[in-house]
Amino acid sequence: MKLFCFFLLVCIQTFDLHYASDSKALCLDGSPASYYKAQGYESGAKNYILHFQGGARITGITQNELIYQAYMRSKTKLGSSENLSKQADFEGMFSRNQKKNPYYYNWNLIHLNYCDGSLHQGYKSEPVSFMGTSLYFRGDAIVKSFLSDLYMELSQANIVVISGCSAGGNAAYFWIEYIKALLPLKVTVYGVPDSGMPLDLVAIDGTDYQKESLIQLIDFVNEEVTHPNKECVHKFSKEKWKCYYVQYLLEFIETPLFIVQSLYDYYSLTYRFKVDCALDYSLNNCSQEELNFAQNLYKQNYEILTKRKQDHPETGAFAPSCLEHCFLLNDYYDSENWEVPGESGNTIQVALNNWLNSKSNPENNFYVDDVQWPGNKKCSNSDINNYSTIFNLIILIILQII
Repeated sequence: MKLFCFFLLVCIQTFDLHYASDSKALCLDGSPASYYKAQGYESGAKNYILHFQGGARITGITQNELIYQAYMRSKTKLGSSENLSKQADFEGMFSRNQKKNPYYYNWNLIHLNYCDGSLHQGYKSEPVSFMGTSLYFRGDAIVKSFLSDLYMELSQANIVVISGCSAGGNAAYFWIEYIKALLPLKVTVYGVPDSGMPLDLVAIDGTDYQKESLIQLIDFVNEEVTHPNKECVHKFSKEKWKCYYVQYLLEFIETPLFIVQSLYDYYSLTYRFKVDCALDYSLNNCSQEELNFAQNLYKQNYEILTKRKQDHPETGAFAPSCLEHCFLLNDYYDSENWEVPGESGNTIQVALNNWLNSKSNPENNFYVDDVQWPGNKKCSNSDINNYSTIFNLIILIILQII
């Protein structure tokens, strides 16, 4: 009996690798797109979380630069499924440990692997040849294949949560209205995007490489398909790039959202906007110009979130005045070191559960820091005591390389 229970526990906790059934749903290197899934059971058997994996995007001012980055990326797990493990485990909101994750441990948890390099969207029917290899840009087909493969069970669900981190957070915003329209009205759909709100700002040095490379990417991979939110594309038909910035896209999202977003997003500050003094996860060593830039980022993020709340009172949020990027699948998801406001007991886990389950009035579940850095001492990183700093810095370096 003990042996049976052991194997049952392993089965419950493991995420198994599945491949997309559509032959067009290919990673950059031509391998099949994939996702990890842990089967729900008992009270979570009809509840789902779809989480888009993050991992930046290919960038470049010319098509040749885009293609070269895609080629380099195709050699990694962010461009290929060739070397993925058949099973995986995750932390935070995807933990299968009931003690760590009491609310969602037994839900159907699905990790949509990211291997197209183009923000889980875009499509080119013909591969691009480069250095003797074929590169496939099939993000749109990948997502639609996932949804087709999972449709029968999703259509019978009670709740479907659309989530994702970073580039996956972008995708959650992009696809949520499409997914909601695809499913029967009886299925309740929520959005919980994580760190997916890069702003339309020039970098501190006055350059605008991110927007310029985004426009190049759109021209390259979106000739045959549009952005998933067609209402946005219709309004901004001459400025389609705006649909890739959440500050413009939010107007076209009616699905209830719980937005997880650092008001001083680490990846944006350092990688996008070149505020290098923030590389140590603090603003302690910044010049006045750099501090002013960071505070302007805080102000604009705060204004976007509060306007969304005004326009859609059901909106929830967890937005600390701290330097971080991606929360939900990290082990500090339930950490008391991350609370808004500081010392309130409102961890990410508590805040999200309060909103999603309406244990208190959902209109009040809006945890957005009204203090600037380092006012929230629970997560200000002012003394660099968060062990995730080193890990995330390594990730940032890897993303710049690929």
